[in-house]
Amino acid sequence: MKWILVPVVLFNLLLLSGCEKVSNTAKNIQSDWVGLDRKIEIYSCYSGKLMKTYQGSVRLNPDDKIASSTSFLVDGKKLHTNMCYIVSEIGMKEEPAN
Repeated sequence: MKWILVPVVLFNLLLLSGCEKVSNTAKNIQSDWVGLDRKIEIYSCYSGKLMKTYQGSVRLNPDDKIASSTSFLVDGKKLHTNMCYIVSEIGMKEEPAN
């Protein structure tokens, strides 16, 4: 019975590995547990001027749930901001919006 179960489970994993939803879920888990190589750019919300840039292993801080601000963990250090920001993943191919 054990020899039949292993190939069935492996086949199902291979079948689902191409699914976009499974891929997104895996990326979310990696982001939550380990962090992803990302860049955060902090901007002034009034002038649009770039204030500071952070780069490294970035993940959202799940402990802070304040509506008007956001917390990140950047290389294990907490970044708390209520300013405008852009988070981009390093190594992702950027495509123009249509």
